[in-house]
Amino acid sequence: MGYRDRCQTTVLLKGLNLQLRRGRLVALLGQNGAGKSTLLRAVTCATRPLAGYVELAGVGVDLHQLSYRERSRLVGLVTTERVLAGALTVRELVELGRQPYTGQLGRLDDHDHEVVDEALESVGIAHKREAMIADLSDGERQKVMIAKALAQRTPLIVLDEPTAFLDVASRIEMMTLLHRLAHEQGKAILLSSHDISQSLLLADELWVITADRSVVAGPTEEVVLSGIMGHVFTSEALAFNNELGDYEAVLPTAKSVSLDCDEPLLRRCLIAALLRHGVGVAPAANIRVRAASPTRFLVESPGRASHEVSSVPALLAHLCRVDE
Repeated sequence: MGYRDRCQTTVLLKGLNLQLRRGRLVALLGQNGAGKSTLLRAVTCATRPLAGYVELAGVGVDLHQLSYRERSRLVGLVTTERVLAGALTVRELVELGRQPYTGQLGRLDDHDHEVVDEALESVGIAHKREAMIADLSDGERQKVMIAKALAQRTPLIVLDEPTAFLDVASRIEMMTLLHRLAHEQGKAILLSSHDISQSLLLADELWVITADRSVVAGPTEEVVLSGIMGHVFTSEALAFNNELGDYEAVLPTAKSVSLDCDEPLLRRCLIAALLRHGVGVAPAANIRVRAASPTRFLVESPGRASHEVSSVPALLAHLCRVDE
């Protein structure tokens, strides 16, 4: 898997044997430049693989051998590009998804209108059917593009960074929507994403491209438990946190403390605050911090009397004065 540039051939991924199944949401993860977009273009037949083929069950032939119209009835694509269709209404844009089935004049019959209405309802945008695309939010526009792909009635839908321009609430809503569509409508849905936490929560399977360009695929839990998430990025400034199920910054530390705290949110806030001030958390550290509440902390260290403080800033200030 790769691309040709004049006389030069660049291979990004090789030895792939990947499968997509109906009723499954699959997240494609990897750092920038790893080959995610190249892989998606090959799956959607936007480009031809350097070797091998893409086959859809029930068709029995390489999708690249089919006409564009035939492929459009099998694979729906939602790109990361912003929608430039401000002069169209929501319904008019979704109706374009019926082009693979209409004649040369593009006239829609009653069945086509029913399909479009179902697609609008499925993504929760039916109340905006007469609104102009230019008047929609980024999240609403992305829902319209997904509705357009649903109107194609394809067994496979591929999305390239569908949450790229969305805020946190919209990203979660979008991933939840895609998960529901895969399960309720029996779609095979493949998406590329940098939203690791939501992908690990809502994707049924992962395709992970590691830093050395190998591809690990399988059920989400199996892939995460394999430890492969720690080999996705080449940067030493981040690491995969198994407790959080996401990546976090690696900050330099001058000393370490052990931390006793039963409240998960308080513990997480304390760890972050300590790291920002150059203090790591290690179970075997000599200095021990007991957190009973957000306003009661007890610091114990060898050869010193226990010291109690009543705020996080006071705790940090005290730890800066305590030697290992």
